[in-house]
Amino acid sequence: MASSPPSGSPSSKEKKYDRQLRLWGANGQNRLERAHIALFGATATGCEVLKNLILPSIGRFTVIDDKLVEQADLGVNFFLDQDSLGKPRAERAAALLGELNPDVAGGFRIDNLESILSNTPGLLDPRTTEFTHLLLMSPIPTPLLLQLPAEIPIFFVHSLGFITSLRIYAPTHTIIEIHPDSLVDLRLFNPWPELSEFALEKTSTLDVPESEGGMGDHEHGHIPYVLLLLKYLEDWKQSHQGHLPGSYSEKTLFKSMIMDRMRTGVPGGIEENYVEAVNAVMGDLRTAELSSGTKEVLNDPECQSITSQTDEFWIIARAVKDFAGSNNALLPLSGAMPDMKAESRGYVALQNLYRAKAYSDAAAVERIVRDYMNRVQHPKRNQIDRDAIQLFCRHSNFLRRLNYRSIADEFSNSNEQHKGVVLGALGDWDVESSLIHHYIALRAYQEFYTGHGRAPGDTSHESCEEDYQEIRRIICEYLKGIGYPESLPERCEKVAKEIVRAGGGELHVTASLAGGIVAQEVIKIITRQYVPINNTVIFDGIGSRTQTFEL
Repeated sequence: MASSPPSGSPSSKEKKYDRQLRLWGANGQNRLERAHIALFGATATGCEVLKNLILPSIGRFTVIDDKLVEQADLGVNFFLDQDSLGKPRAERAAALLGELNPDVAGGFRIDNLESILSNTPGLLDPRTTEFTHLLLMSPIPTPLLLQLPAEIPIFFVHSLGFITSLRIYAPTHTIIEIHPDSLVDLRLFNPWPELSEFALEKTSTLDVPESEGGMGDHEHGHIPYVLLLLKYLEDWKQSHQGHLPGSYSEKTLFKSMIMDRMRTGVPGGIEENYVEAVNAVMGDLRTAELSSGTKEVLNDPECQSITSQTDEFWIIARAVKDFAGSNNALLPLSGAMPDMKAESRGYVALQNLYRAKAYSDAAAVERIVRDYMNRVQHPKRNQIDRDAIQLFCRHSNFLRRLNYRSIADEFSNSNEQHKGVVLGALGDWDVESSLIHHYIALRAYQEFYTGHGRAPGDTSHESCEEDYQEIRRIICEYLKGIGYPESLPERCEKVAKEIVRAGGGELHVTASLAGGIVAQEVIKIITRQYVPINNTVIFDGIGSRTQTFEL
């Protein structure tokens, strides 16, 4: 009988995935393990992306491809070997990728996107599909892209020679855990009664000399700086008609006031807790304000009208909004505290105050959530996840909502946002270093393939020069269509030549690096953590540069 690990010891799974658990935690890992990725096109780049998703343990993957392995594949695709020649590319890639992680279920389908959309559309129907995310490798004709469901996140990748692009098409994406540098919110300008009472109790004799019954040097030097700031803020208010230090000059005077109260006749000549208090003035003394991301979420139409079909994210968001509305516009407290000079007992007591307030605020939000869900008879009203609400409250001032544009939007000639971004990049003073030219050339490649059924520069075709002239013509028409008044930029011509020279082929070195870039964004979308790109990233392997665009 196998023995279980001692209580408190990490499991074998936790040991195996230790590093990534530090990045996105158990919550993110659970989401990752529920994902089922469909890869359309077992290309070198596609296999490299899957590799970087299989290793951290997605739940399942399916490789969809209808080609047989050719000699050219062996030179660029690490996941196809000599024994694969002449065999289905989907089958061989799935088998070799599956060896990377036995925890991941892999499969394959000898098919292509056009056939699936025509003959088995249910495979991609959002109501019935098993796939949670679609990974599409170019080339794919534009009409097929336009038939794909908007409800499933799609990652469309071009990889040509030294150039790679990723475009994300997805439903509205909400993020709770963006992993900011700090979650600390000390509420020094808005202390709650228990915190004010605790500060008053611990600092009542702070400025009394020891000889007159005040604190000894050791105790004085170990008062947490949070309590020092609360004490001296009260003193400041008494001498400034109840006003708090808000401007830079006022905060500078406040810092001087703190330094004047520090005891200097101690070993080293300074008290570290006072230095910490002074250093915290500029950052921690601030009025509570909603971040721009949280404002967007709380003002979103989804947050205004709660129904039985409303996603739990928006119900909790509405509850947080209601909580703030009845709490002087203050969001739930995060409960996070920084390290500081203090005795363990004093620090823990202060920490418990912040945690108790955070739990109290989260409990109030939970009551509002329950009320909304019961009121609209939400199907999940009996499955409310308290941990999810507490997590939301802890990160409530760091929420994000990303609205991705659809495939139809990108290829529409009337998309003013798209035109504005491209024209803005072309008119930028640093346009020569911009990668917008790569996007324009790749867009021309997409149109060329859609019209000809092959890549420009394909060695099976007689004249690469003819293909280049066609690409050039497409670029000129596109620029004219968006209102670009000048002649074809030289950089566009250079990138167009590079794309034709690639002939639709991949380079393994580029594919390997692109695999990491794309997989990173896929993981952000799956785990709903960190902030993914919105919506396009270009990689230039010649200049070793990346750039993102919201097109």
